[in-house]
Amino acid sequence: MPLQELNPRGSLGFLTWKVSRILTNDMTAKLFEAGLDITVEQWRALIPSYKHDGLTQGQLCEIMSQEKTGVSRLVSALEKRGLLRREASKEDRRVKFLFITEAGRNLMEASFDPVLEVLVNTVKNIDPAELAICQKVLWQIITSPDREENIFRNAECCR
Repeated sequence: MPLQELNPRGSLGFLTWKVSRILTNDMTAKLFEAGLDITVEQWRALIPSYKHDGLTQGQLCEIMSQEKTGVSRLVSALEKRGLLRREASKEDRRVKFLFITEAGRNLMEASFDPVLEVLVNTVKNIDPAELAICQKVLWQIITSPDREENIFRNAECCR
């Protein structure tokens, strides 16, 4: 494929990456402005535990689409800050269940307004019907039957 055909305006990979960076940067700024000491990555890791306490660390890896080592480091940092607690399974000590702490719950609840503001501002000039089509197409890609990683199809945490 000639280099001229690799146009960023037509590249789904580039466009989704760019939107992700914009959202991450805006959320980082808004969380900082609100005085909340949390990174967007840490925030993303707390959401599933906030919604469904007792997920395993492996389930969190799948939900976040990240490798075990990266999620383990992230969970360790959240645990060290008192936002998340790990508990080993009685049946299999290798399995770790994750529970959000009261401090983690409070931080998440304090973050909702700033995060919602970013999300609303990001799409405020987009026609709602076009946004719905965009979201539908992205979910079709994410939940494609050809994709090995199909945890989102029935995942409660994503609803």
